[in-house]
Amino acid sequence: MFGNMGNMMKQLGDLKSQMKELKKLVVETSSKNDEVKVKCNGELRVLEVHIKEGTDTKHLGNIVRDTVNKCLDEVKMKSMGQFKGLENLKIPGL
Repeated sequence: MFGNMGNMMKQLGDLKSQMKELKKLVVETSSKNDEVKVKCNGELRVLEVHIKEGTDTKHLGNIVRDTVNKCLDEVKMKSMGQFKGLENLKIPGL
């Protein structure tokens, strides 16, 4: 039971390190015509939304939604790469 404690502590340290790096991750993306720009972080939080002056407001909700989703998808893809090697993490209770 306690024989793997050192290995588990190392894995936990690796996980904490990866989480710190994830907090630093920032992705910026824009809509097809650069009408909307969105910046998100590795914690899947929207940091900034910029709307180009003169953008047609009729479809603005759809453009913002699609751009935010695109940004969050990019964050997810980049963050998956940071967690490579930790997929076999065996820490009880996690």
